[in-house]
Order: sequence, then C-alpha cells, then structure tokens
Amino acid sequence: MGKYGILLTTFENEQQAKPVIDEIIKCKLAACVQEIKIKSHYSWKGELCHEDEVLVLLKTRKELYPELEKKLLEIHPYDTPEILFMDAEKGSAAYLAWIDEQTKT
Repeated sequence: MGKYGILLTTFENEQQAKPVIDEIIKCKLAACVQEIKIKSHYSWKGELCHEDEVLVLLKTRKELYPELEKKLLEIHPYDTPEILFMDAEKGSAAYLAWIDEQTKT
C-alpha cells in the first residue's frame, strides 16, 4: 500500500465546490484538487435522480485522510457527501515529493 491517495467527492456545480476546495488547500489537506463535470444517476430518498454534478479529485497523503474526511463532513453542503479514498500505490517521485511539500506535516 502506498503513502498517497486520491479522495473523490461531488458537488452540484463549480460555485458550490470552490469554497470547499479553497478551504481544503488553505488547510494543506490536499496538494492538488481537480474538477470534472459528470452526470450522476442514483436513488435518493426513494426518488430516481439524474443530476449534473462536479466530481472533485483531491490528491493527498494517506495519513491526512482522517483529518480531510472530518473537514469535508464539516463544510460539505450535501447531507451525505460522497467521500471515497483510493490508494495510489505508485506515482512519479517528483510529483509525490511535491504532494509532500504542499501538504501539512
């Protein structure tokens, strides 16, 4: 298992995501955050939903996951936000070193 990972979460749109992204970067809980427009299909409270959303990928160190999850649960606007963490077993040494430099120690 690697020392790094990518956390996935979603928002309604870029405007909703921006203050959360800014806070995460300001707190040095992620080195880089990327947004991707997606279409989500799911059932919520018995209703079938088809929504435009923004998938947000947060690149971080695995040891920061508990604090990052806690922060997201505090500031994310969704009642039950998607919070999934994927282990990054490998990556370029220079990029991983940059993650170390950009995140809190």
